[in-house]
Amino acid sequence: MAKRSEKTVLFLCTGNYYRSRFAEVLFNSVAGKMGLPWRAYSRGLALERGVNNVGPMAASAIKALEAMGVRAADAVTRLPAQVTTDDLEGAALVVALKHAEHLPLLQERFPAWAEKVEFWHVDDAPEVLGLIEQEVMGLVARILGGGQHQDSLPTEAAPARPAVKEPAKKPVTLKVGRETAGRRGKGVTTVFDVPLDESALRELAATLKQRCGTGGTVKDGRIEIQGDQRERIVAELEKLGYRVKRVGG
Repeated sequence: MAKRSEKTVLFLCTGNYYRSRFAEVLFNSVAGKMGLPWRAYSRGLALERGVNNVGPMAASAIKALEAMGVRAADAVTRLPAQVTTDDLEGAALVVALKHAEHLPLLQERFPAWAEKVEFWHVDDAPEVLGLIEQEVMGLVARILGGGQHQDSLPTEAAPARPAVKEPAKKPVTLKVGRETAGRRGKGVTTVFDVPLDESALRELAATLKQRCGTGGTVKDGRIEIQGDQRERIVAELEKLGYRVKRVGG
């Protein structure tokens, strides 16, 4: 089977030390688990301003990722990198982490790209990692559903040709239910209609088992988690960017 062509998302911050690096590693972890044909990398717009940065990446960001079970040795040990025009041109989507901070830098250094990126609103502060996680999960959900951020613009100019209206893609919605029949009253929580291949489905099942602290399996294209874990599983799937619908009682 031919490997799907990967698209790339480029995360930008000022020093490529904290915010964009955290977004890069987290996105790649989530996209990998979901089997998405997307890959993230990150760069800085003004590395010379990071004179107080110590080491290749902020220790607090690495610690937060490890607490989430995310480890990426190569990504967290490389030194910060300055963005180039080639980086911008090679990305399907460019995200700058802070509009007020990064728009002026883009206007000064890469004016042709100032209106071609998606801007978030994440301050350079210790407590913002949770907000970055929410934004990353929202981005993954948009990719799954074929949506686009309201502030984003395409990173490449489209060739002049008649517009072709494509049918709207329906957002992906996972279903979560519970089964007890034939299970001696213990029951399992089921997750189905998951748009993942077998390998990614097993990785997602492993993540849910870990978060719920219980056992489970993958059977006939769906995930089964021991016990009534519906509330917890719905919450965890939504954190991963999925839309979720509870079915049954």
